[in-house]
Amino acid sequence: MQLHTTFGAVPEGRERAGKGQLSWCLCGECQPMTSAVKSMCCREVDPFWALVENLTPRLDITCLTLHPGFEACCLNPFVLQIAYMNFRQEHGPLQASRHEQYRYTAYRQVIRWAYGVLGRHIRKPLPSCVVSAIRRQFPEEGAGIYKGFEWPHFGDDQ
Repeated sequence: MQLHTTFGAVPEGRERAGKGQLSWCLCGECQPMTSAVKSMCCREVDPFWALVENLTPRLDITCLTLHPGFEACCLNPFVLQIAYMNFRQEHGPLQASRHEQYRYTAYRQVIRWAYGVLGRHIRKPLPSCVVSAIRRQFPEEGAGIYKGFEWPHFGDDQ
């Protein structure tokens, strides 16, 4: 069963958030998330799943995180260092640990890969499997508390 949806839309009758709740995951790689908008699978969102479906030659891949380009573009520290340098030149440095910089940059990389250039204050939530893979590669130091997805604050001049 493939259920494609727009970002953040929770299909009717589907429980999303909750401790250990993963009935919505179609790829087998998702982890429980804290809200319904964060609880989506890569196979549900067309721009993410299209990256797998358009892979040539077509491989038997069940999750975007298993796509050969995912590790190369979104988990490789050398690629992320270069992408972060570009970000820093445009926006200034992040006041964050090295792993937080890598996570932030990896999230930007996968959004760019799936959607192209979005523009200022346009944000899209990431699938749980993608967030989980990036967090495993670049874990938060200490308590392991992650900020997570936030909608833009339009009153801000950032």
